[in-house]
Amino acid sequence: MKKLLVAMLCMLSFFPAVAQNKVQWGMEVGAGMSAWMGKNADGSKPLFNPKVGVTLDIPLNWLVSFQTGLNWTSKGASYKMYNNFVTGENVLSKVHANQNYFQMPLLAAFHVGATSKFDMVFTVGPYIAYGISGKSETNIDALTMSWPTFDDLYLGGKYIADGYNRFDAGVQTGVGLDFKDWTVGLDADFGFCKIAPDASPYNFSMYFTLGYKF
Repeated sequence: MKKLLVAMLCMLSFFPAVAQNKVQWGMEVGAGMSAWMGKNADGSKPLFNPKVGVTLDIPLNWLVSFQTGLNWTSKGASYKMYNNFVTGENVLSKVHANQNYFQMPLLAAFHVGATSKFDMVFTVGPYIAYGISGKSETNIDALTMSWPTFDDLYLGGKYIADGYNRFDAGVQTGVGLDFKDWTVGLDADFGFCKIAPDASPYNFSMYFTLGYKF
């Protein structure tokens, strides 16, 4: 984890040296839904989740810029599973799985002058992310159980299930309005990495965002 974070910070610190007079820093917050996708996502339900981070926009010419940053992003979904944690018999219970990541997008942004007051911006590119925290929780009768999402699950010293994979990567797309000091937009993340070691679904998330430029 430390090596990945150091690499992310080194990348961010490199850009101002490349274009000191053109770099546009900002802060961004977002809220929306996260879910799982793929053939193994059947029966899962989306969750409401936020994100927050710093943004960096480097103009390459009058039309295209490079956008990156570092976000704290919350993802996950709810699903139903059979377990015998308490009764010794398989019982169907609902699980809320929360996955929190540090995420870095690497985007090409295309700026289209919509009016004299704002541009319309279309973005697309890869992202990389690393899971830093998360909690999975289920209710069985009157008992509530929770465990760290990214750690293997043990109960009474007995192995139950693998923790989720911490590394994630995929494609991010978005559309937004770029004003003088503010941005508003809609972003979507499509994960390409399975969330768990065995056959499992992929992350999907969509956020409405609001940003302020320094």
